[in-house]
Amino acid sequence: MSETFESQSSCSSDCGSCSANCSSRQPSKEDFLVPLNPYSKVKKVIGIVSGKGGVGKSFITSYLSVLMNRKGYNTGILDADITGPSIPKAFGIHSKAAGNELGILPAVTKNGIKVMSVNLLLETEDTPVIWRGPVIAGTVKQFWSEVLWEDVDYMFVDMPPGTGDVPLTVFQSLPVDGLIIVTSPQELVSMIVSKAVNMANAMDIPILGLIENYSYIKCGNCGEKISVFGTSHIDEIANKYDLPVLGKVPIDPAIAAAIDGEKVEELKGEWLDLAAETIEIVHKVRENTSVSEKISAADEKAATIKIAVTVDENNDVFQHFGKSDKFNLYEIRGEELISKTTLNSNGSGHSELVTLLTDQKVNVLICGGIGMGAMEGLMDAGILVVPGAKGDADVVTAAYLDGSLAESTEPNCDHHDHNEEACSSECKCHE
Repeated sequence: MSETFESQSSCSSDCGSCSANCSSRQPSKEDFLVPLNPYSKVKKVIGIVSGKGGVGKSFITSYLSVLMNRKGYNTGILDADITGPSIPKAFGIHSKAAGNELGILPAVTKNGIKVMSVNLLLETEDTPVIWRGPVIAGTVKQFWSEVLWEDVDYMFVDMPPGTGDVPLTVFQSLPVDGLIIVTSPQELVSMIVSKAVNMANAMDIPILGLIENYSYIKCGNCGEKISVFGTSHIDEIANKYDLPVLGKVPIDPAIAAAIDGEKVEELKGEWLDLAAETIEIVHKVRENTSVSEKISAADEKAATIKIAVTVDENNDVFQHFGKSDKFNLYEIRGEELISKTTLNSNGSGHSELVTLLTDQKVNVLICGGIGMGAMEGLMDAGILVVPGAKGDADVVTAAYLDGSLAESTEPNCDHHDHNEEACSSECKCHE
């Protein structure tokens, strides 16, 4: 008792530097954060929020990720709108999520954006999510801690509308660096935005700015901007809270066509350029990068992806990575095959093969069987591994590019019937 009294009497009120466990100690924000997947690195997390539904928040999330991807950044989308997941549709993703011993594998769009959504886990895309709040909140945490995101510069979180349990879970559990609030022009929005702003302030999360969707429609004949939903209030709301307006997005048939056609990555428009530039400046992930270097990096990322496939003498996918003596190398620019070459390796074992593929600047490896040691080595080298593939290598590569390749759920070692304990001393599985 005397020790407790003595420690309390000398309390400096600085809990951060104190190791005592007393009733005065309050949990810090860090105490609620859930750990990121240990094999992943996410540099910046940007939440896209709205006070109400139906304002096009998921489109803003999708297109911002596309814009940052075009700038040469590694981008990802965590779809936290569990009961209304629409992100995969915009990108044309219909495959189910796979996984391995390192975590759940996110879907990857044609241009390399990583996506995790509950729709990738449901039995069918139209299966309703009839879950209670704690289950939904737990799913959002799993998307952060159990998904193998690998290296992401900007993670965009598509938040559910409102200020309820799931937004609170995201704010407390994920290291959110900044928020963008999406609105529409109606009078009611002023009150709705105020709620979102006040919640962000209460959670001590900076707001980057406001984006108004459905702002106007432009006459095809005279170019006049028509306010379909009434006079915009975005500027006065922004002034009230001393926030910038990062974009006013029109009602444009091109946007609807891109989303309905599942081709948001092909959409072209300047509506959100200011928002993308603000994210890049305020939450910088590259040091001392000139504009020309950024353009060069973006061009390089958009231009080329190199895919390696283990192959046998019949051009089928070879089923044991460690004994592969040759690979097909496919160089893809956009949706066009630039070159196909053969890389000989002489079946030199996992460690040497990892070095060989890294030196060839391979982005993706498609293979049959592979052990955990090899997969970890490849992932550490920044190479995405797609195991469990079978059949003609050209067909398999095309299937990967259009998102229809059925992937294995775990590393395997086919020549031992998946039983790594049976490996002989001559096997190179565990190198």
